Amino acid sequence: MIWLLAGLALSALGTFASILVPSSSGRLAGFLMLGASGIAVLVAATHGLFGPGEATLFGAAQSHVALRLDSVSGFFLAVVGFVAVTTGLYGLGPLSSDERRSGRAASASACAIFFATILACVANDIFLFIFAWEMLALTFYWAIAYSGTDESAARAAYLTIVVTHVAGACIVAALLVSAHAAGGFSVQGVVAAISTMASPGAGVVLILLLVGFGAKFGLVPMHVWMPHGYRAAPSVVTALMAGGALNVGFYGVTRFVVSASSIPLWVGIVAILAGSLTAFLGILWASAQRDLRSLAALSSVENGGLIMTAFGVAMVGGALHNPLLQGFAVAAAFVQIAAHAVAKSTFFLSISAIGDACETRSLDRLGGIARKHSGLAVAVLLCGMSLAALPPLAGFVGEWLIFEALMQAFRTGNVACEVTFTLAGALVALAAGTAVVTFTKVLGIGVFGAARMQKHERGAYPRSFVRSLALVLGSLAIVGVGIDASGLLQWIAAAIDGIANAPAALAMTGAFPLVQPTFSGFSSISPAGLGVSIVFFSGLFWVISRLFPRPTGRYGEVWTSGESYRPWTQYSGTGFVNPTRVIFDVALRTVRTVDQGEPFHFSSNIRPLLDLPFYRMLVRPFSTISRVVRATQSGVIAAYLSYILAFTIALLLLFPSIRRW
Repeated sequence: MIWLLAGLALSALGTFASILVPSSSGRLAGFLMLGASGIAVLVAATHGLFGPGEATLFGAAQSHVALRLDSVSGFFLAVVGFVAVTTGLYGLGPLSSDERRSGRAASASACAIFFATILACVANDIFLFIFAWEMLALTFYWAIAYSGTDESAARAAYLTIVVTHVAGACIVAALLVSAHAAGGFSVQGVVAAISTMASPGAGVVLILLLVGFGAKFGLVPMHVWMPHGYRAAPSVVTALMAGGALNVGFYGVTRFVVSASSIPLWVGIVAILAGSLTAFLGILWASAQRDLRSLAALSSVENGGLIMTAFGVAMVGGALHNPLLQGFAVAAAFVQIAAHAVAKSTFFLSISAIGDACETRSLDRLGGIARKHSGLAVAVLLCGMSLAALPPLAGFVGEWLIFEALMQAFRTGNVACEVTFTLAGALVALAAGTAVVTFTKVLGIGVFGAARMQKHERGAYPRSFVRSLALVLGSLAIVGVGIDASGLLQWIAAAIDGIANAPAALAMTGAFPLVQPTFSGFSSISPAGLGVSIVFFSGLFWVISRLFPRPTGRYGEVWTSGESYRPWTQYSGTGFVNPTRVIFDVALRTVRTVDQGEPFHFSSNIRPLLDLPFYRMLVRPFSTISRVVRATQSGVIAAYLSYILAFTIALLLLFPSIRRW
């Protein structure tokens, strides 16, 4: 607990140091404190995972300042702590091009975000949890509105705060109702009360919690803030938001929903369908993006949907009293959470470096990164491969486990569950295929494609040892989580088994180095073996290509359609995914505009249905009512007196008994 309190203190100190210390020194102090806080939290998380089985408590319930460190909070603290370390390291480098002024607002908001994230993951009182949740919403607003250079920051921040507060209202309503049923405000008591509620009431509370927490990680249609907010905030802060703070939503689902001992079956089915649809739509929208930050944000929507799908399977396992299915699904969700955190935080840090090196983040202008910045290209390659779920990296193991969880439909013995699992499996498969297309676009065009810009258009890349170290640590984590997935599952076994009340982690890792479902004899995989095989056959191919050289050929100038090759004739990001956009046009709703003047201009944009137009349609009736109400507020005292007189007359007519007063 001392290390945990030190992490809270250091993150708070980093916020104030960034504000009070002038010039760039404040920025350096803030990111230094962020990294130190991340290390302290990692130590505390290790104790939560490997310490005694009982939770470590701090504070008093009477004051509502009560902290709890156990295996579940230990897992989430380990994930966000690692992301804080890499983000803090990267921030110690030169000022990024998308940080405002001296960058002090970026470091201050990053430290405040991390403080609220830690507090939410260890709060043992629902009032303290709600306080941390609201603080996290305000720090997101701070990071988006005041620390970046994007011109749309004000609108993005407003959209973020509106969606987050709607989500917060759902969470407050659900937790207060549960606290009333529990007769207290402790988190454990509230979870127990949810488990004992009657079916209709429990279902409503759980759906409110899923909507509220789902807004944080982009559950459709609450995802609308993410592409705008992630694009407006500086990439170094967005790395912490997407890789770290986003996990508070997953923590809430784990702590308050999945941990409940009794869950209505239909809630799990709804969660699976919502998660799989979110995964498919998220990556489909990401594939049509030109800006790297928007693409990464919508990729987070996809991963949030995948994790929600796994949590839905865990809810079904709990509802059907199948602890092995529940434990397996929780393990799949946790591995995917870790995989997404390390890959997405490293990806956003790489996007920051790309913006500094190329002065653009548009995939229609990027190219030639691999030739000039090979180390950066390797980091982006690993991130892209992991987010596309290619073996043997972290994302592959997480998605493989989620697929395996959905393939256990026949064990449920329920037709509704079998149909739901099958539909979700199809949507997740479509999402996986689209993810490959999306990140092939990023890597093949933006990183390894030919340079599109002239040399004089390129910015000077600010090389930095600490920046490179942060990208190396993130890249190693992507490889490590994938190769040693069995070790990761053993590391977090206490958290998995504590939720399932069964030795699920042991059943998955008993045949080391294989990882298998909790049901023996179904299937298995060895990520380490896959990695060794890929390296071996790649090396063998290289040796053979050197031993048997190709016949001497004649080399000439590359040409396209009868003309000499020029960089602009290669595929653009938009052109590469055009077949995908045509096939799924119902969901993307592509709008193409042609201006045949001089010069000729063509534009192609998507208008997804579940985006801002969807919310404008919902808000329109309320805006109409608001305009009518505002019309009555004319400010004339005679009008107000007439309202009072009319109201009094109506009371006397409708309630004659008032006359006796």
